[in-house]
Amino acid sequence: EELKNQLETKRQKAIECRDSFQEFKRQVARHAEYARTGKKIPEKIIQEVEEFELDKDAEVEEVRGSNISLKNRLAKLEQQLRKKDELAENLHVIDFEQLKIENQTLNEKIEERNEELHKLRKKTVTTVQIITHMREKVQFVQQDYQALKAELAQLDQDLAAQRDLVAKTKHERDEHRADSGKLRQQTSIMNSEHLTKDFESRAEHIKQLKDDISQLKRRQGQMTQFIKSHGGTI
Repeated sequence: EELKNQLETKRQKAIECRDSFQEFKRQVARHAEYARTGKKIPEKIIQEVEEFELDKDAEVEEVRGSNISLKNRLAKLEQQLRKKDELAENLHVIDFEQLKIENQTLNEKIEERNEELHKLRKKTVTTVQIITHMREKVQFVQQDYQALKAELAQLDQDLAAQRDLVAKTKHERDEHRADSGKLRQQTSIMNSEHLTKDFESRAEHIKQLKDDISQLKRRQGQMTQFIKSHGGTI
């Protein structure tokens, strides 16, 4: 606070001295005369010169302040540099050892990363081989699927044909039963050996057709389940 007061006092004194000197120069200029003409210098010229001097004084003041600021900054930086130099001399050996430790640590980390990278490359090769094998397997399964699908379509046709044949056979059996009944009524023969054999033969044929249909249904069910399990549709 005391330094501020002293600075303010000196600044006021400097302003007073400047103003006094400025007034002195103004008075001298007003009484001055041109040597060639003997005329006094116009007031306008004096005012312009004073304004020019004020502008230059302001520029000088600004440059002086900037110079002082730069000097202070330079001194501060030089002091910091000296401190760093002193600290560097004391810590040079310690820093070197620390750098060696950090370098060793970094080398170990690099080695670990190289090992991890090698493992990842091996894993990538294995994965590519597995994917290639799976693609080949998928292609094989697709071919097998197409073949089974064609076989299933053929079985469906055979099953439909067998069903038609069973229906036709049943119809014929019913017609023969009707004809047999009529013949029995007409001839009064109750135990005709020929009719009995024919009836038994047709019954055996119908049973065989039912067995064939059952086998076809089982085969169809197995193939349908296989196709569904491999993502296919019917």
